[in-house]
Amino acid sequence: MKILMPEYKTLTRGDIDMSGFERLGDLVILDHPTPEELNAELKDTDILFVNKIVVTEELLEHAPKLRYIGECATGYNNIDLKACKARGITVTFVPSYSTNAVAQHVFSLMLDHFGRVRDYSIDTKAGGWTASGNFANMIFPTEELEGKTIGLVGYGRIGQRVAAIAHAFGMNVLATSRSFVSGWSGDGVTQFTDLETLLKTADVVSVHCPLNDESHHLFNRERFALMKEGAFFINTARGPIVDEEALAESLRSGHLSGAALDVLEEEPMRADCALQDIENCIITPHVAWAPRETRQRLVDVVLENVQAWLEGASLNVVEAD
Repeated sequence: MKILMPEYKTLTRGDIDMSGFERLGDLVILDHPTPEELNAELKDTDILFVNKIVVTEELLEHAPKLRYIGECATGYNNIDLKACKARGITVTFVPSYSTNAVAQHVFSLMLDHFGRVRDYSIDTKAGGWTASGNFANMIFPTEELEGKTIGLVGYGRIGQRVAAIAHAFGMNVLATSRSFVSGWSGDGVTQFTDLETLLKTADVVSVHCPLNDESHHLFNRERFALMKEGAFFINTARGPIVDEEALAESLRSGHLSGAALDVLEEEPMRADCALQDIENCIITPHVAWAPRETRQRLVDVVLENVQAWLEGASLNVVEAD
């Protein structure tokens, strides 16, 4: 049985146990393959593991033996599920593996913005504190999180974890979600409201919804204009949820105090990305999910999924609508 992994190196830097893949069969690893290289290997592949590679009907035409696709992520919008179903290909995904890591990254971004830790460290190492003559060199304005309102767009497991941490910081928590229209969460931490009210009220807006037809460019010029003057925007969900040109305009105008993104519309980041040179925009290279423990958890579940399939069972299978 041939197992193909064209994105193996996105999962490991040699720091986690990947040996389970070798035990499945004849493992073929590709490193940033061209479409031609990928298609050539697909012709006799039985099992394919992907992360961001787009699996289209056209790609599947090159894989007549393929019977299983393991998505090495929570989001599976890169896979044509209907085409897979028509060909009898099982697709699995990995739910909830990165909840703690992504929530942690949200607060890393938020604390960097409001605490200016990075700016103070850079200035201090450049001699700023030494030259100041002051025991506290307060050259960058900082703010407390306590008393601020965070608005969560999406309230799945990550959104709920962010809400709990925000509550521990003394923040007020608003959220909008298709599952909760109004009222309070069972723990009394989160108040649910509509998106317009959330945007007009929140000091921090953090995105945690999936990417689909409804959420594509959900954050556009109109939505950024609705946001509170001086608000801070965070996206650790999916890049295409945000119209980057519209965000750039809002940041340049000073309407938003800043933004922080771990995901972009095109990845890796384009050299001409609209947000490239904007000083009050923090960009990290899609690493919220990347702690070592998190990636090992991901790999373990990916292997559990395929092992269940090999034994005739169903675990984390994605069904086409």
